[in-house]
Amino acid sequence: MHTLSYLNEKLSAWLAIAPMSIWVRLPRDRQFRLAYTVTPSAAVAFGTLLTAPATLPAHEQERYRYEEIEDKHLLRFFFAEEGQALIWLDSPSEAASTLTDDQWELLWLGLKLHLAEEAIASKNAEWSKLLAGIRSISGTLDTEAIIRDIIGNALSVIPAADAGLLHLYDPAIDRLVPKATVGFHDTLFKDFRLKIGESIAGKVFLDGQPRLYRSHPETTQAMRDISADNFHSLNHAKDLQNLNGLLCVPISIAEKRIGVLVLHQFHQDNEFTDYDLALLQGFADQTSVALQNAELYAETKQAYENMATLSAQLQARHDDLIKRNKIHESIKQMSLQNKDAATIVKALSRMTAKPIQFVDWLEEGHEAFAQLPYFNRDELHTLLAGRRHPLFVHLYSAGRADSEYCYLYPLINGSVLLGCLIIPSAKTGLSELARMTIEQGRSVLTLDLVKKQSISSVLYKRAHDLFQEVIGSKGNDLLERARTLGLVPHAHYLVVYAHLSHCHDLALLEANIHRLVNRWKRDFAPAQVLTYGFHNHVTLLLQMNGTEERKALSEQLQTAVEEWERAQEASLSIGVGSMIEGVEHLGKSFEEARKAAHYLAARNRSGVIHYADLGVNRLMLNQSQADIDAFVADVFAPFWAEPQKYQEWEHTLVTYIKCSQSPQQTARELHIHVNTLYQRLKKVEELLEIDLHRPEDLLKVQLACHLRYE
Repeated sequence: MHTLSYLNEKLSAWLAIAPMSIWVRLPRDRQFRLAYTVTPSAAVAFGTLLTAPATLPAHEQERYRYEEIEDKHLLRFFFAEEGQALIWLDSPSEAASTLTDDQWELLWLGLKLHLAEEAIASKNAEWSKLLAGIRSISGTLDTEAIIRDIIGNALSVIPAADAGLLHLYDPAIDRLVPKATVGFHDTLFKDFRLKIGESIAGKVFLDGQPRLYRSHPETTQAMRDISADNFHSLNHAKDLQNLNGLLCVPISIAEKRIGVLVLHQFHQDNEFTDYDLALLQGFADQTSVALQNAELYAETKQAYENMATLSAQLQARHDDLIKRNKIHESIKQMSLQNKDAATIVKALSRMTAKPIQFVDWLEEGHEAFAQLPYFNRDELHTLLAGRRHPLFVHLYSAGRADSEYCYLYPLINGSVLLGCLIIPSAKTGLSELARMTIEQGRSVLTLDLVKKQSISSVLYKRAHDLFQEVIGSKGNDLLERARTLGLVPHAHYLVVYAHLSHCHDLALLEANIHRLVNRWKRDFAPAQVLTYGFHNHVTLLLQMNGTEERKALSEQLQTAVEEWERAQEASLSIGVGSMIEGVEHLGKSFEEARKAAHYLAARNRSGVIHYADLGVNRLMLNQSQADIDAFVADVFAPFWAEPQKYQEWEHTLVTYIKCSQSPQQTARELHIHVNTLYQRLKKVEELLEIDLHRPEDLLKVQLACHLRYE
């Protein structure tokens, strides 16, 4: 400004005129702008005058000229790179046209100095903004704030721009997405999504070439392929009708393009220049550095957080391993010290802070299952049959809004369910440490149960040998061995013999025998004197006091059979010998019970039968089932040769024998006349070659019918 004041003073001295106005037009300006005046009203009028014809080209090598426009006197100066300048004289003077060359040169140099000062000020502003951008990059890691500052700095040093927009590429949707704006409405962030290659920004991102547009038609033509939705979104954020120019440059990290930076001109009078494009690329490079720094910081922060998390996990794992070692050592000591199951379960409950319940499948009776809060015996068997891994159970209670949860841990030896642990749990399950504790405890409990079962098997073998010695002895040896078993010489005894069949898994058979022995010891105490299992049978010796006990015994045995059948693990055939007095007759009761049990087993039947109830079937005890089947087949063979033809005759004969050879009762049963019955029986006798009035033939038919349907 001091330079222009100096020129004003010089002109006033040379021409003796009133103060002047100085106007300049740089290459980016669309028209002249006022640089110096002391008469504002005249400057406004002159600015209106210069709107149309003031921009004139200079002739080659021309540096200044004198002009008159509508009685106005102008001194025009031309500068090759910097633009033009005008001095408007407020009062016309003839001397203006007679300025000497030195005076013209002084004015030209003064104006050139003023333009240089403006250029220097502009450059200083640019460098200030660039340095501010660099400081913001190094001074903060708030990416959004840095980007907004960079766009604002670009707008302040590129005067032709008055709005800015930064797009970043989102690989998840394969679109350019707005991340920061200046001069646009925030609705742009919601819907504006550019495809790669779409409109100006999409093309710059695609090929990496910066683009510059100086006019509305030129810009509109370049945006002609923008989608309708994106055009509507952009136009809603800023009226595109006023868009007069645009700069767009790529943002890259190394060779990878990550977005574009766009400056828009809506209301400025200046024009964009190639220098503006290069300057904007510098701001874009700043943006890439900021984004890269933010990315590196985020990665470093994430790595630090991961390290912290890993360190915490390692510490937790270390603490966990210490706890595991303590738990393992504690459980190992319990195993070495032969602690019983109750002690082990109590220790597990203390370690896990859970009220654990232990169910011994082999030894616990029904009264123990009745005390379980959630399950009965059959439910547990259904849930755990064939299962080796823990089961998480969601429990619903009628009349309660809340639910309960628990884990069932089966104790398995091969294919045999030995028992289970019931552990209350939260909905989220058990902790890892609790799981580990229970798993180790489960192994020790399983080992304890297997050990008990093995010891029991040895004891059963010993009891079997002793009992066989008793029933095989006589005289003094008998009395001595009876005392060994705690038998009273003249008491009343009864033997029960159970045969287990259809159980081909030897381990399961042994478990079933162990379970049956333990149940009978409980159910028949105190009458039970001796109970043991051997191979596939269980022997029970009871001391009896009367027939009433014998009746109760049958009911208890039948209940045991029914419950056993529900488990479907083995078929139970039970024989009961006669009640005897004196130990010398134990062998008789044992043989009777054994024969009765084998009678049922040979016919694939389960249940309970007393030897005394066998009746005529005693005669068949020593006969094989094959011999019995052959006898029945021999009697009924003529019927079976043509079953459709003789089915009615066979039914008549069987009904006749069933009705004790009563013609009237048989006729009623068959709903036929007695004479018709006689005719059928006559044909039956002819077919079977028998005479039903002959005792031998009648007995043969009766026996065959009995054996067939028995």
